[in-house]
Amino acid sequence: MLISGRLPGDYATGHLVFSTAYPATEAIVIPSGTKCYAILQDGTKIYYVTNEAGTIAIGGSSTAIAARAVERGVAGNIAAYKILQMTSRITGVVAVENQLEFTGGTPEETDDALRERYFDAIQAPGKATARMLERALNDVTTISEVRVLNYGSGDIGLLLDHSGGIEEVSDDIVSAIETNIAAGTQARGCLAATIDASSVVVLNDDVYGGLVWLRPRCFVAAEDAFSLTYLDMDGQTQTANVTIPAASHRGDMILAEMATEASRAKKILTVTPSGNNSYDVLLGMGEAGYLYNLPELVEVGVVAHIHLTDTPETGLVDLIEESLTAFLGAFRIGENLEFSDVQRFLQNYFDPTADESIGRSLKGIDEVISLSVTGGGQAAMKNGDKILVEEDWRIEAGLINIVVDD
Repeated sequence: MLISGRLPGDYATGHLVFSTAYPATEAIVIPSGTKCYAILQDGTKIYYVTNEAGTIAIGGSSTAIAARAVERGVAGNIAAYKILQMTSRITGVVAVENQLEFTGGTPEETDDALRERYFDAIQAPGKATARMLERALNDVTTISEVRVLNYGSGDIGLLLDHSGGIEEVSDDIVSAIETNIAAGTQARGCLAATIDASSVVVLNDDVYGGLVWLRPRCFVAAEDAFSLTYLDMDGQTQTANVTIPAASHRGDMILAEMATEASRAKKILTVTPSGNNSYDVLLGMGEAGYLYNLPELVEVGVVAHIHLTDTPETGLVDLIEESLTAFLGAFRIGENLEFSDVQRFLQNYFDPTADESIGRSLKGIDEVISLSVTGGGQAAMKNGDKILVEEDWRIEAGLINIVVDD
């Protein structure tokens, strides 16, 4: 049930300037709630009200005061110099005007938006669904894409295309996760290794880079301490140390001490446990219970040998390179690449607004003599071939080399 009902629109806001004919000989107070209006061409009046009191000081001739439309909605959005009347006289004030436009008025919530919010609410009373968490993270200005992975048993993974990188933990991201994650759920980051007493399994999973966390899989009665090694962002082996406090509970997350404050781990290499307890070794940025990872970027290179017609369009090679670069830059996290798609955008300009993103034909290619696509340790050379990506990879354009053969 949505107790608040349909969300109302916002008020248009701006400033009203109140003026005198001559410099004021005494302070003139414009009260909060002073009402003014604009008259539209059809005679309709749109009313506005000051949000606060203002004063034209002695010797002054004007003052600007914050104001808003009386009614919510887009009708209050109005151009400059349209609000020119006051509903009641203020001694000494001879004119009012909005020297800048009033903006920000929005309509009330649509039926579709209300319906979507209703379904979100009934699916997760008190806490967010995965869809709501994804929406909240997409509202963070530094994030261009969100992928939520469900690992089961109360664990999720968050892959965020975050422009802020991994040098610092983003408070905005952590806040969005903490506020919207479902009760009983942990954003665990990447599971990099498991420890069962003295037995260790190091997984092949790696990440773009993150901090190292330990999560007990059982109650840890006495303090426990051990070390592990990891591969850093420069491909160097580093050592991290961790101390698990006494009386740590299953599901707690404890941050390991990295080799340096700036060091980030791509992959766990070895673990030397004490042999007393069981743990998950996790990699991710964030705070305990609210971890996130960035996608690993996989450069894809394209080499094409082409033969041109006698009258190719101007700048054809540059247009082909632009098309392929834009195409490869549009891939989403975890999306595979088809050889046939590269072939398509070798000869048609990539246009994300067009049907299937196929824009106009590029004119002047007589024959594609050879085409090879490489990336992620793979090669695609013919129709049916693919560049397969892991769930946390995202393709980006590498070297695009278009060779014109005589």
